[in-house]
Amino acid sequence: MNILVTGSAGFIGTHLVRTLETRGHQLGHMDKRYGTPTTDITALCAITALTRPNVIVHLGASCSTQVSLTDPERDFRDNAVGTFNVAEAARQAGNIPVIYTSTVKVNPGADGRIAPLGLSKRVGEDYLNLYADLYELPSVILRPSTVYGPGQDGTAESGWVTWFLRALYNRRQITIHGDGTQSRDVLYIDDFTKLLVDVCENFANYQRPAPYDVGGGPDNELSLLDLLRIWETDTGSQPDIVHDERLPGDLQRVVTDNTAINNVRGWAPITNTLDGLRSTLAWIGDQW
Repeated sequence: MNILVTGSAGFIGTHLVRTLETRGHQLGHMDKRYGTPTTDITALCAITALTRPNVIVHLGASCSTQVSLTDPERDFRDNAVGTFNVAEAARQAGNIPVIYTSTVKVNPGADGRIAPLGLSKRVGEDYLNLYADLYELPSVILRPSTVYGPGQDGTAESGWVTWFLRALYNRRQITIHGDGTQSRDVLYIDDFTKLLVDVCENFANYQRPAPYDVGGGPDNELSLLDLLRIWETDTGSQPDIVHDERLPGDLQRVVTDNTAINNVRGWAPITNTLDGLRSTLAWIGDQW
C-alpha cells in the first residue's frame, strides 16, 4: 500500500512509519518539521497527488491543552484548518480514505468547559463527517486517551506521562494542576501503533460515521498521584511537587470503553501500565 502520514516526524508518527515500513508499505511523509505543515493546502494537495496514497493517516496536530489556552489561534490553525485541508486534499485526489486521530478532550471537562484543543479537534471530526455526507469521503475517527512510551519528548504542556517520568528522573520540580486525582486510562505506544496499522490495512472493516474511543481500558487507569506513588515505591525517592490551579476544561477521569473498536477485529491493549512505565523510564535513562 501507499500510505501518506501527516505528523510523520512526531511521537506517534515515527512509531507508525517505522512499523509500516517493516511491513513493506510505501510511505509519504508530511510534517511541519520538514516545512510541510497541513496548514499549507497547496503543499498538501501536491504531496497527495504525487504520492497517490491508498489511505491518509492524519496525525499532524497541536496536542497541548496549555498551548491551546494561551494561543488559541495557533491551535485552531493546526487542528481545525489542518484537518479541513486534509479532507479537501483527499477529496480532490479522488476521495482517498482518511484515518484521523482526534482526542478524548472533545468532551467537556470537570468544570463543564471544553478547552480550545478539544473544540478544534471536534471541528476536524465535524468536517470529516460533513465530507462523508456531501462527497462520500471515507474516514475513520479515533479518539485516543493518553498515549505514552519511548520516543515521546514529553513537556509540561503535553505528553504528561513521559514529562513526569523525565522530570522525576532528572530530579526536577513537578507542577500538578489541581489535586492530582485526575486520571486517564493510559495507552502504550506499541498498542496504539498496532491499531493504526490494522486500520490502514483493513480500512473498510473499521469505517463508520461514529468515532471510536481508544484507550488502555479500566486495567490501565493512572492518576498523577498514582504515577508519583509508583515512582516512590520503585526508587524510594520523594518527588518535589508544587500545586497550581486546575486547567480550564480538564477532564477529571477518562476510562475508555474499547468495546466498539474491539468488536471490529479484536484489537485490545496488551501492555500493562507498570511494564509500559518501566520501559519508558528505561528509554529516558538511555538518553543520558
